[in-house]
Amino acid sequence: MPKIRPSDAYQNSINIPVYSNASYYFTSKDEVKKGLHDRSISVGRYGRYNNPTWVHVENRLTEINNSEDTLLFASGMAAHFTAFISLLKAGDHVIFPAECYRQVRNIFLKILPGLGVIAHELSIINPEKFVAGVRELSQKHDIKLVHLEMPSSPHMYLIDIEAVRAALSPDVVITMDSSFSPPPNFYALKWGVDLAIFSATKYLNGHGDIMAGLVTGKKELIDKITWYRDTTGAIADGYVASQLNRSLHTLRLRVEAINKMGMKVAQFLATHPKVESVLYTGLKTHPHYDLGRKYLNGHGGVITFTLPINEQKTADFVDRLKKPYMASNFGAPQTLVEQSTYFTYFEYSKEELDNIGVSYGTVRLALGYIDDVDEIIEDLNQALAVPADE
Repeated sequence: MPKIRPSDAYQNSINIPVYSNASYYFTSKDEVKKGLHDRSISVGRYGRYNNPTWVHVENRLTEINNSEDTLLFASGMAAHFTAFISLLKAGDHVIFPAECYRQVRNIFLKILPGLGVIAHELSIINPEKFVAGVRELSQKHDIKLVHLEMPSSPHMYLIDIEAVRAALSPDVVITMDSSFSPPPNFYALKWGVDLAIFSATKYLNGHGDIMAGLVTGKKELIDKITWYRDTTGAIADGYVASQLNRSLHTLRLRVEAINKMGMKVAQFLATHPKVESVLYTGLKTHPHYDLGRKYLNGHGGVITFTLPINEQKTADFVDRLKKPYMASNFGAPQTLVEQSTYFTYFEYSKEELDNIGVSYGTVRLALGYIDDVDEIIEDLNQALAVPADE
């Protein structure tokens, strides 16, 4: 019999151990067949294919999302790209929102076309027009996949998912980036989405200390994506999976706390005379407020607001803030702030900024759950108090 390692002394650990292995041994030829050939058991695989820590976390995420199956990835972008490349081939037509995350947009505009995929970009500013556009394109082309993002950043735009589903034939795959709206705030699969994709770096992990992503949804689609993950190796390691597992214990507590903070800060900003507009789906002034009432259980802690000033004066305002870190992320313990034209859209021309509705006075605030919300409001107030001509 081949060499085996003695059993662990503690098999009754409450938390899943961190498995850090490049490979796992087999005990027999029969086990090789079951584990490697037909994959009927999860033993003895090479470390790129399976890790007990991440399998445990995948199972938890499947349960949290009321899903059929889940795959963990090295990042949200790895999850997005692997899902798309697994489900699309040359000649396929896809639809995606113009306001989606810019790097996901780059996949559709700069990578997939090189592989022969035809991408159609539609704005989600007007939900009815978006649905009409989806319906029109699906009548003209054999649409294979429609990608959605909800809410979008920085505008926090929403989509009428049920209407999109109704506009498509049942065999069209709908994917959705739900990074800004994790459970318990939103359950994408409940509304006709086939695959929900997350940057687990954000709310799901919630500690700002790992990079991870995931795809969750229909098992038949997850099975297709699995081969591509196995082959390309965009995996998360055991430590990352362990950190994410720790974070899932407090997901509901953290999200509910951030929801309350978000509403309070959004209401403050909405009544401040120096603030031009506030984009937060929990406010009645948000253009997609009614969709938020239909689909969302909570509105999170990311608030976008605009100031009626130029880019330099907006930068001065951000510099006057004392509580937030100037950084790009959300769902972390610490409050973060970014000036949109200096961060996400720094490469965009004025014309491109106008096309996506981002002004030089746009600021995105991502609330951190360890911060005192009243202190954040006080800090915003002092930064806004400086006269506009200074």
